[in-house]
Amino acid sequence: MKRIVISHWDLDGIAGATIANLYMNVSKTILSSITALTKYLASAINYVGGHGEIWIIDLNPQAKHARDLRNILVEARRRKIKIYWFDHHEWDREIYDAMIGFDDILWYRVDPRTIASDLVARYFNALNNEYVFKLIDLAFDDDFFINRYETTIMWRRVLRWYGWPIRYKALDSFIKGEIRPAWMLEMYRREVKNIYENLIREAMGRVDSVVTKNGLQLLIFQDVDPRVHPGELTSIAKLNGLKADVYIIRYPRGVSLRSDYIDVAMIAKKLGGGGHKNAAGIPGLIDVNKILEIISNEEKFKKERFFIFSYLQ
Repeated sequence: MKRIVISHWDLDGIAGATIANLYMNVSKTILSSITALTKYLASAINYVGGHGEIWIIDLNPQAKHARDLRNILVEARRRKIKIYWFDHHEWDREIYDAMIGFDDILWYRVDPRTIASDLVARYFNALNNEYVFKLIDLAFDDDFFINRYETTIMWRRVLRWYGWPIRYKALDSFIKGEIRPAWMLEMYRREVKNIYENLIREAMGRVDSVVTKNGLQLLIFQDVDPRVHPGELTSIAKLNGLKADVYIIRYPRGVSLRSDYIDVAMIAKKLGGGGHKNAAGIPGLIDVNKILEIISNEEKFKKERFFIFSYLQ
């Protein structure tokens, strides 16, 4: 039987894929972006052939792909392929509707209160494993942007910096039990740290003035280098006194939304994106004015402080 894992490429996704590889025999692991999910899922169906398994970790299906997803599930049933799905993003109603009637081949767990790797570990009853716990702790530190550990910041920057070959190299190191491999430490020290901090300064130099829409203060970062993490950028902005209800970070191929008070996932979904209440993204070439229009036309935004529900305590 062939078993394939498809997982997101960030720390949570790689940690989840690592745990899956440690607790079962995996034929192949694919690291993916959210936008490429249905493409890789369709190819995984062909790779597995029949009577196999596909495990999806830390990847939320987009509403615009609901019909494609249902067709993939139909084909999976025909080939007697089982699908296991672990995610912590908010899913659209259209996705849940597309999954109706596939309980015989589809098992999924979606819980926005935690991280995907934690869900995988709980499935395997692996939280008592010291190494697994360290992986989850690191992923939680990154995904909820707590930043307790220097290792978190180093991995976050390295994974965004170099692309797919380094992400697979990170997965290989994690599977071998190396959370702080020498190659990553040297790469970060030699190539990433100083240039990354310069990119942060450049992004801060191009920030727009705070604008007010529908009673909300918005801060827009224009043309940010894709290697810069949106969470780090908004944190620096706050430290410099640039306070806003919503931070809008425009990259060459997408937009990131951040807020401590406003459900930005709701805004992102209206433009084909998604994510979490306090951190969401919209793929593609997005006109920031469309985001401003949605915010302006929304009847009312509820401002509430978001809390982190730590399963690790």
